[in-house]
Amino acid sequence: YNDLEILKIDYITIDEASIIIENSGGHLKEVSLKPYNFVYYGGNFSEESLIFIHKIYENCPLIEYLSLTFSPSKDHFTEFELLLKVCQHLKSLLLVTSNIYIRETEESTLKNGEELLKILIRSAPINLRELRFFNNFKFSLEALEEFLEKWRGRPSLSILSSDSIYEGEDYKNLINKYKNNGVIKAFRCESILNVENMEFKI
Repeated sequence: YNDLEILKIDYITIDEASIIIENSGGHLKEVSLKPYNFVYYGGNFSEESLIFIHKIYENCPLIEYLSLTFSPSKDHFTEFELLLKVCQHLKSLLLVTSNIYIRETEESTLKNGEELLKILIRSAPINLRELRFFNNFKFSLEALEEFLEKWRGRPSLSILSSDSIYEGEDYKNLINKYKNNGVIKAFRCESILNVENMEFKI
């Protein structure tokens, strides 16, 4: 796999994907894997998804388009932030949260979303222009506004989400405010199929 630049596979385990990435030769620019294959994968997902993140930032310095599935744990957030600091060419990021063995409360889901946004503000590479959120990533109105306010001065963001929460009136007003001042290029609630499809553009 030494000259591999694009890794697109519909059906693969996260462990198999890590092995391919480890042996890819450092030229990968896109890793686009179907997230639901990982979410319902019956192996040791938490540990193997940590390894997957590690393999990305160890072996993919040129990565531009990445789909990433992980559990919202402290260790995963730490590894994710390190990935952002290392992978400076990253342009588009599909994030999938998977916590199928733990029943999350609305409060913990929003807390995890807030932590994710703080990490993006601290460490997102300057080239990052597109964020896709799949599954249980939710952001409170306050956390989203703080994130967008701190994103000022960076390239305008396109955001896709599979969660209809952002179609509420309060969220629409907030999103339009930051569209008008150029922080947001586009913000769309889309079907799961469109969110996960890195070729689907706004």
